[in-house]
Amino acid sequence: MTAETFNLIEIEPGARLRMANGAVVEVVENPGDGMWLFCRYLAHPANPALIDGGEHAVFAQDLVAYYEEQS
Repeated sequence: MTAETFNLIEIEPGARLRMANGAVVEVVENPGDGMWLFCRYLAHPANPALIDGGEHAVFAQDLVAYYEEQS
């Protein structure tokens, strides 16, 4: 999977992103440091227990693309 280029500082709460491991997260908070986002998991192929509604810190290098649901 090829990573998209995006400015992490500009990502707004509510944005959905795909991670390198195939997980999908929704941004809850962006502290604006360009390194971390606080997200909740919407899907996680390797660890479904993370889909718990809780907030998790996600490192910028683990993000690869905006997520768009396919119909």
